[in-house]
Amino acid sequence: MKNIIVKDERNYQVIAGNAISVLDTLPSSIYEVHYERDAGFSLNEIEQAFNATSKLYGEVESITGRVLSTFEKVEGNIGALFTGPKGVGKSLTVRNICKEAIKKGLPVIFAKKYFSNISQFIETIYQPCVVVFDEFEKIYPVRRPSDHNDLEGQESFLNLFDSSLAGKKLFLLTCNDWFDLSQFLLNRPGRIHYHFRYHSLTADEISAYCTDNLVKERHSFIPEICTSGARIPSFSYDMLRSMVFELNNYNYSLDEVKKALNINAQEYTAIDFKVYLKSGEIVHGDGILDFEQSEYSLRWGRSLRGKEYFAIVNLKQARWTGNADGSLVLDKEFILKTENKDEDGGDIEKIVFFPDREHFRKWDHY
Repeated sequence: MKNIIVKDERNYQVIAGNAISVLDTLPSSIYEVHYERDAGFSLNEIEQAFNATSKLYGEVESITGRVLSTFEKVEGNIGALFTGPKGVGKSLTVRNICKEAIKKGLPVIFAKKYFSNISQFIETIYQPCVVVFDEFEKIYPVRRPSDHNDLEGQESFLNLFDSSLAGKKLFLLTCNDWFDLSQFLLNRPGRIHYHFRYHSLTADEISAYCTDNLVKERHSFIPEICTSGARIPSFSYDMLRSMVFELNNYNYSLDEVKKALNINAQEYTAIDFKVYLKSGEIVHGDGILDFEQSEYSLRWGRSLRGKEYFAIVNLKQARWTGNADGSLVLDKEFILKTENKDEDGGDIEKIVFFPDREHFRKWDHY
């Protein structure tokens, strides 16, 4: 046996050499940041497979290709931020990027815990690599002037993320609520190049998943599942998988499944809405939707005579189309009456609903 002597400035460390390999670069693998008070920072190789056999839905593959292509083309660091409620595909996309990065020979480093001075440690890794901060806003909250502890906040990472500084790293950050991110990270593409916003699953994602995983004799439920997904705030893959499992294994209706599952259907939902008129005008309003109402009155604006405009819509039987931005589009046939006409939706082309973020925030943390 021989000793390996590691010298750092005036400090010498003696290591038994039989199990020691001296490398120029980190091998393409998955690592987790580790810290010990006496030894300092290190990287522990972990056994975690990203070779998921399940099919990818939505924009996972297109986002993966775009992020890695941009990383190859730019000279410095870039960051990609993934925000939205749990279970809607953020981590799935990040894992897929990591999987493809490893294929390209890049090491992937996970920072899963809070460590003081972690930025300085990451800066000492000179080779191109991927660094992942999952639930970044929880591990490293915003540091406010009123804080009286020694915890480092998000602003300690500003120089690390800066693309103009020396380095070649791809930073992937997931965040459940972008309201909890520093103002110096948002709208700063020089630090965080991409910001992918996740809401609820779209009707296309729900339909594709059900087509692949729901038993064929129950495919007639797919339109109803899409409608339910559009109505439930932050509808996630966890919810969808649970619904499909119940329908595949038990002879229940979808209403019976939803009543039994741990899913908050939210009959009352705070929304903003836009009314698209045939004249090309777009008017705005807000309110609380009650999905159990067969005739529900939406009201907005006032004319010079002080008259309020309104439309009567059928929410209980309405079919919805979920959009990627979290909005819901009400089919025209369910617009029953308007201020000017009593049938056929009057002068309205469509009504688009948006979650009211201030009232909606508490649902993002489910």
